[in-house]
Amino acid sequence: MMTPTSHKSRPQAAVPSLQLALPRNVEAPAEARSAVSGLCAELGLNGSLRQTLILLVSEVVSNAVLHSRGPSDAGIGLSAVIGEDAVRVTVTDAGSGFTPLRRDPSRADGGYGLYLVDSAASRWGVDPSGPTSVWFELELDAQ
Repeated sequence: MMTPTSHKSRPQAAVPSLQLALPRNVEAPAEARSAVSGLCAELGLNGSLRQTLILLVSEVVSNAVLHSRGPSDAGIGLSAVIGEDAVRVTVTDAGSGFTPLRRDPSRADGGYGLYLVDSAASRWGVDPSGPTSVWFELELDAQ
């Protein structure tokens, strides 16, 4: 279930954010899309920024469901923080990390998730420490 929170970064300035615990199952991407869509509506984020944000969240959560090397019953965490200039999304699963590879164009099925993230995000990466953590940022002026 969605649990929006606000954190103080400066006096009297709340930073809108979303923290979500997802089960590692086929419903996780849809639940993540719905929660992020609700956050976008709440903040008035529309147009291509909203569409791109929802698409990339869906791709990264789908990757966590399909490819995590963690226990199958371990959940997935989603964090979205709206800053002054960008929205930063982090998806964490119980795997031990991975090294992202370029999409193999000869592969007929799949392999587009991180390709889309690489193409559309302002910045992105994989945190090599601890559990698998994939993050990306979208600049807010892309709206």
